[in-house]
Amino acid sequence: MSVTPPPLPPPSPGGGTGDPDPRPVARPLDRDEELRLSGLEQELRRSDPELDTELTAPHRPRRAAGGRADRILQAVAITVIVLVIVPGDWVAGLLSFGLLLGIPAAMAWIAVRAHRENAAREQAEGRDDERT
Repeated sequence: MSVTPPPLPPPSPGGGTGDPDPRPVARPLDRDEELRLSGLEQELRRSDPELDTELTAPHRPRRAAGGRADRILQAVAITVIVLVIVPGDWVAGLLSFGLLLGIPAAMAWIAVRAHRENAAREQAEGRDDERT
């Protein structure tokens, strides 16, 4: 029982094979498409004003929730690897001492920063409540 492969696409003028799935070329919208799109946009704004407010309001991109903890864990893992690999005992001792001081300092810095961000957010929310 022999299996024959499917036929190859015809060669292109440049000598290579043609693209089996050509993508459409990007082009600017014509006037009719722009009018239909703006009509859809206005209808969406009328039907859901909260979504419109949310999409048009400037906002800061938020960091991932575990970003800080991940960075601390990465630093600890790298330090442990270095401690295992480092040949000199005195260097390993210095790194251990730095690790003992560095982790609590980093945790305190993160806590202070989070406290300041929460206080600023609460103050900003208080201003927004007074305006309404």
